[in-house]
Amino acid sequence: MIKKISNMIKKISLGISIMWFLLSPSPSFSYSVRGHLINMGKNLVEFTFSPLYGALIKGPKNIKNAYSYEVWGREKPEKRGLLRYRLFAIWRAPGEEVKGIIEGLEKSIIAGADFIKELISIFFSD
Repeated sequence: MIKKISNMIKKISLGISIMWFLLSPSPSFSYSVRGHLINMGKNLVEFTFSPLYGALIKGPKNIKNAYSYEVWGREKPEKRGLLRYRLFAIWRAPGEEVKGIIEGLEKSIIAGADFIKELISIFFSD
């Protein structure tokens, strides 16, 4: 009987301590104007160069991965390196480049929105 009560008390105290850790307010510190300006600068650079990254780095990397998969990634060794798979990989290349550009534009839009949020935070003392 005493062991059951002891185990129950241990479980309750464990549950209370877990709830306290989960629900206790963690310390949060607002950024200074300097911190907002640093984040704005990072976001501005990302906003500017993400489309270039998508077009010049991400797109060609997608093309390379697609070509490697289509030509040399076949399960059966006798199907690897065939002309029809090479032609299909070339057919896929423009689509892979466009996907890279779109990913760059997506990151650019997100960085632009973060830039605007940081700018608003300066004026409204966030």
